[in-house]
Amino acid sequence: MEQENGFWPAIKDFFFRAGDFKGVSSRSQYWWLFLAQVLVGAVAGVLIVVMSTPIFAEPKSFGSQIAQSLLGLLGLGLSYLSFPQLSLTLRRFRDAGVSPWWYVVIVILGLAGPLLTVNGMGFLPIIILPIIAVLANLIVLLLPSREQEVKPFPAQPHAHSTLGVSFGAAVKNLFLRGGDFTGTSSRSQYWWSVLFGVLIVVPTGLFIVLSLIAAFFGIATSNVVKTDPQNVLRILSSLGSGAFILLVLFLVIFYAWSMLALPMLTVSWRRFRDAGVNPWWLVAFYIVNSAVSAFQSSSPNFVLTLIPLIIWIVQIVILALPPKNLGDEQ
Repeated sequence: MEQENGFWPAIKDFFFRAGDFKGVSSRSQYWWLFLAQVLVGAVAGVLIVVMSTPIFAEPKSFGSQIAQSLLGLLGLGLSYLSFPQLSLTLRRFRDAGVSPWWYVVIVILGLAGPLLTVNGMGFLPIIILPIIAVLANLIVLLLPSREQEVKPFPAQPHAHSTLGVSFGAAVKNLFLRGGDFTGTSSRSQYWWSVLFGVLIVVPTGLFIVLSLIAAFFGIATSNVVKTDPQNVLRILSSLGSGAFILLVLFLVIFYAWSMLALPMLTVSWRRFRDAGVNPWWLVAFYIVNSAVSAFQSSSPNFVLTLIPLIIWIVQIVILALPPKNLGDEQ
């Protein structure tokens, strides 16, 4: 499978093939992306330091609220990377001749350390096992490519939308084109995807809320919390494996939500284009909402509270519009 090499081709491939879990990615493609993420992380770190000053100096000022919105945008950007990063890592494993399932084993090995520590096994597991997991992952990612037959990625850029798709077909398309900002998506493709997202987010969100309520209620009605704050190991042991498992479940849920972030963004982007509306309006709507939210926090104004509602209604109308060019539909 021939692939372009270089910094920008690797970034383009990273997003467009976000839904490719059956292909391969070369060593250079992976490490070009690693370099890009390091550069972005460095810039983000500088921005966080710069924006922290107004946030702590004048927490209620307009500038502080804008800085908080920008920090939120950075966090949102990280969630958009989860889906393509996972598929890239699995493709790199396969390209190195290692079954992608070994990545799952490595992740479990890394999580086993904290679990053993909270069960009274001492600090050694929480230090040793994650280090072993990181080294094993690094070794695989550094291995050279192996010659093998690989199925080509079925998605193509600038693909047209499909009318009247089923729920299953829409969900498959949602993830297959999870990083594709080109082409269009029909109303059925979009709204089935929204339903899928609701079915994932609502039950898991309720699980988190109810679990936290139960945990806080249990702590408030028990005397188990009286531990020596200077004895970290004793505190971890007092939590027990149940608390750690619950924490892992929370992390898995948050990770699953982040896996939906980029696919939902791209299907919305394509739906706007399919309706004949420039997708960059999504960015404009986000900027306006952030500015209004920042102004509201510094100087509350009832009239401004209507703007996010109006923008939300406008977006719903756009997402419900019929395709602009029926001839482009399949």
